[in-house]
Amino acid sequence: MRVGIVGHEARKFTPETEAKAREIIRSLLSPDDILVSGGCHLGGIDIWAEEEANKLGLEKEIYLPAIPRWEGGFKQRNLKIARASDIVHCIVVADYPEGYKGMKFDYCYHCHTSDHIKSGGCWTAKRARKAEWHVI
Repeated sequence: MRVGIVGHEARKFTPETEAKAREIIRSLLSPDDILVSGGCHLGGIDIWAEEEANKLGLEKEIYLPAIPRWEGGFKQRNLKIARASDIVHCIVVADYPEGYKGMKFDYCYHCHTSDHIKSGGCWTAKRARKAEWHVI
């Protein structure tokens, strides 16, 4: 199975939520799976998924953006992930960590929900054939 794993960048996690995210990632991957992800330059779910897949000896398909902006880069990369995956798992946190300095939103405008903070991974998962969310 081609398993897409997407979600937040590293700075939206605490050490505790990172540990939980890695636990979820390990639970999603099976010996015959191929990991599909986006190699986010900001770390987080994409990179942790690659690391966990490496530990399991799994094949990986990592789609990097052609350029570091939405149109012509991240959007097209995210569409490749959605199309290449049999299922996309989006791993997100419910709240910003204490001291978070980045942009903040009251809700995820991709999902129109306040049960987790905004993630570009949600945009990707919404375009997949099948998707599941994992809120930490």
